[in-house]
Amino acid sequence: MVVLGWTVWLAASGKGWAFEILGLRISSRDPFRSLLTGAFLTGVGLSRIRIPWEEHRKDRWTSTSAAALAVMTFLLGVVYGSFVAGASDAYGYVSQASLWANGSVIVPAPLAADTTWPDGASAFTPVGYRPARQPGWMVPVYPPGLPLTMAAMKLLFGERGVYFVVPLLGGLAVWLTYWLGRDIYDCAAGLFAAGALVASPVFLLQLMAPMTDVPVTAWWLMSIVMALKRRTGWLVASGFMTAVAVITRPNLLFLGLPLFALVLHQTGNVSSRMRRALMWGLPASTGPIAVAIINWRLYGSPLASGYGSLSSLYSLDYTWRNTTQYIDWIVTTHTPFMLLGIFAMPWLVRGAAPGTRWLIGWSFVFAACVFVSYLWYQPFDNWSYLRFLLPAYPMLLAASAAAVLMLARRYHWSEGFVLALASLLVCAGLWNGRLAFQMAEGEARYVKAAEAARSLPSNAVVISNLHSGSVRYYADRVTLRYESLGADEYGTALQYLRDRGRPVYAMLDETEVGTFRQRYRDVGDVSWLDKPPLVSPANRVYLYLVAEGR
Repeated sequence: MVVLGWTVWLAASGKGWAFEILGLRISSRDPFRSLLTGAFLTGVGLSRIRIPWEEHRKDRWTSTSAAALAVMTFLLGVVYGSFVAGASDAYGYVSQASLWANGSVIVPAPLAADTTWPDGASAFTPVGYRPARQPGWMVPVYPPGLPLTMAAMKLLFGERGVYFVVPLLGGLAVWLTYWLGRDIYDCAAGLFAAGALVASPVFLLQLMAPMTDVPVTAWWLMSIVMALKRRTGWLVASGFMTAVAVITRPNLLFLGLPLFALVLHQTGNVSSRMRRALMWGLPASTGPIAVAIINWRLYGSPLASGYGSLSSLYSLDYTWRNTTQYIDWIVTTHTPFMLLGIFAMPWLVRGAAPGTRWLIGWSFVFAACVFVSYLWYQPFDNWSYLRFLLPAYPMLLAASAAAVLMLARRYHWSEGFVLALASLLVCAGLWNGRLAFQMAEGEARYVKAAEAARSLPSNAVVISNLHSGSVRYYADRVTLRYESLGADEYGTALQYLRDRGRPVYAMLDETEVGTFRQRYRDVGDVSWLDKPPLVSPANRVYLYLVAEGR
């Protein structure tokens, strides 16, 4: 375990050690070699261990271990997480939280009211926002669930409180994954699934970012685990958690259908089912109602969203690409273990007690509903978008864990061998998710860039894209988002700013410089890109002077 801990440190810090003994150089700098060493030693050390415990001791040990995993998850998110409102998602959620805390999410968009080119207002709204229906104002793009939670934490604990939301809910998701696996299969499967979730590369990646993927997973899990209880109080709480999940990610609204089926299945009496349906359905309905009201207020229709029309987001043409990509990404980043439970489903159902067979089938239906929710969604080109499927992970991991334990019982594998296998899976997950431990370092460039922008004149306008939100948030400078500025509008926009005496600068990442040059070189003067930048506030981030003000 010491070696595995050292692996995490190497992956996160990139540091190591080296020395020579009698001319022989000994070093430990490569986390992958350390990972293999740790996995091998763990396997050798555990493979022959047998644990002859009684059932009640096993239950207590697994629940204690799951709690420890939950606490560790929270600490990972706090220590390695990004506490920065950078790029589009993080800035969008964190800045919206501040707006909710201040009482209104409809805010002024300086210079956007009287632009002289079509849709110029969009260029003067940062990432994560869009022009409001009223000229000269802007509204958030993202759903309000996470920002409202962050706003509550900000009011309680100050600015840094918003960044504790995801680590807290990440720890809760791990704890609830244990209880889900325990309720459907057994406590060992629950613990195995909880550990696998912690080591999931995409879960680790999203644990470090102030985004909705981990929170919405926790809310749905909480709703499910509460719905499995028979007492009325738990049922009402499950309904409210469903509402929170819907407000957090409205496109998963239809996950409420399998959850409603779970609520009704918990009793066979017709009158009891009616009562349970009302006790759960009334609080659950507040979620879609709240979303409809907010959408109507911000975008003009209950069925509208900040992301655009349904036709621009969904298409049957995306089916095959999404299906092949998601399966390929799951297998390559999470190993085939993630899909083992799907193939083992007939054996899991056959070997389960009569009372739990329906629950096993239900868990696969819920996971399938998550997958279908994104089957026709616009495709992306990076495995990190497996984050969309995170609400299905606890069900799939619990089933896969139960399948491994079923094989262990059938072929008389020792408990130590199962622990060794789990350790290997954890090692693979940590290696594939190692970039998560470097996220904070990479995201810090947004704060450094904004600090440089803060030294600019107060009436300056900063052309940017990735930094268009963080420059506003940390430096309070107006930004011009170039992805919303057509090639033929570049010269018009610069003249518009010159006429108003605004000095113009550009804050670009290294990857954006070439894109910007290619976009505008044939229609405007981009010679300022050939000059040395005024400053490079962070690694591969450059601040240029575009035009001086009057």
